[in-house]
Amino acid sequence: MDNYFYSQYQLTWASPGEPMASRKELETLIFYVLGESNRELQIKSGLDAVPKDRRTAAMRGLQDLGWIGYAGFEDFEGSYSLTGEGMRIVSQMPTFNELDERTRNHIKAMRQVDEASNGIRKEGLRRLISEACSLGNWDSAQVNCYELRRLAAKTKDVESAAFAAFNEGRVLAAQNQWDEALESYLEALEKFMESGDRKGVCDTNRQLGIVYGNKGDHASAHRCFESSISMAKNIGDRDAEAKAKANLAIILDLEGRIEEAEEASTDCLTYFTEIGDDFTCSKIANNLGVLHLAREKFDVAAEYFDKTIMACRSLRDRTVLAIALVNAGYCYGRTGDVNRGMGYTEEAISILRETTNQNLLALSYRNFGLMEFRCHHIKKSFEWFEKSIRAAEASGVEDTYAACCYEYGMALISSMSNPKLARKLLTRSSKVYRHIGNLDRARVVEARMTAA
Repeated sequence: MDNYFYSQYQLTWASPGEPMASRKELETLIFYVLGESNRELQIKSGLDAVPKDRRTAAMRGLQDLGWIGYAGFEDFEGSYSLTGEGMRIVSQMPTFNELDERTRNHIKAMRQVDEASNGIRKEGLRRLISEACSLGNWDSAQVNCYELRRLAAKTKDVESAAFAAFNEGRVLAAQNQWDEALESYLEALEKFMESGDRKGVCDTNRQLGIVYGNKGDHASAHRCFESSISMAKNIGDRDAEAKAKANLAIILDLEGRIEEAEEASTDCLTYFTEIGDDFTCSKIANNLGVLHLAREKFDVAAEYFDKTIMACRSLRDRTVLAIALVNAGYCYGRTGDVNRGMGYTEEAISILRETTNQNLLALSYRNFGLMEFRCHHIKKSFEWFEKSIRAAEASGVEDTYAACCYEYGMALISSMSNPKLARKLLTRSSKVYRHIGNLDRARVVEARMTAA
């Protein structure tokens, strides 16, 4: 779905032709992220004396920091290239305190993970997981969740086990693995309840609502969001309450209750603007854009998406940025600004290429189909639409599938290419919209099919 449900550094990859990093350069960078004992070991006996698993973790950490890019399978030479930031660090060798605060905090967490004490390691893993999830670095988040789960089981730490399961759910949901995400969140809910963590229960109910919403089970999603709102009120968590209400607004939108959805989203945007939470404001602005998109007010919707894009660039939030770029690309395609629409969609694809987010890829392919059609490249347009439908089916997100079928069907009608297939696609779109409860959208599709 092109809405953004609240869930949440991207790995840096070497480009062909970039010079490979030397072993000495990598050793210099690794020294920044090792724990105290392993840094002393490196000084005394060289990096080979550091256990291989810690060297591997250090390499992953350097990628997460954006200091190196990966280009192979070996441990050292011939496998990694230095990014611009990596070259700066190697050449200038700044002290730890000369690094920016966010980088220092990230390195502190990595050093904690490299300690012998299980308690310190768990705290470091929690910090790294939170950072990775907030920046959409799902691979590292998954690896660190596995390690935290292992430590939690060893020490019988229910709170850490709940934290790991909760964030595994976030990783799986980001990849449209809804059934697996549901299982992880249900496990997290059970463990948060066992440990008496009401904040954890509140947040997990909201995440369960997100999963049910993407699976098309709006009744369950509605129930989970209401539970989250109720719990947030009980514990006095105004932020959590507002976020759950913003999530609920998306369900109302999908059910065609657009005015209620817009009122709820606007109230939430006002609240987060007042407290200066630009990160959350960017998500709600995207959702308000989607509400106007559903009404086919593409100019107004594009303004909201542009606000989200500007905020995400400032915040370095690539996850929401990709969503807003896809949505804005579609709006500009519909208003005839093909160059801008194509540019936004291509930028989104550049972010999405390392992910398995079939939902956003499907919507991107739909955008390409729309814009090729606008340029009268009919055959190429239809190829993109067909690709979008296949990706939408794979994503399991029903309203995305309905949207892709609709766009292809309308293009077939406009080009008078295949009326039979057009009717089949529009009928399919209408049925899906009715199934998920969006009767207004279903009626629009049916009316256009009748008028064709």
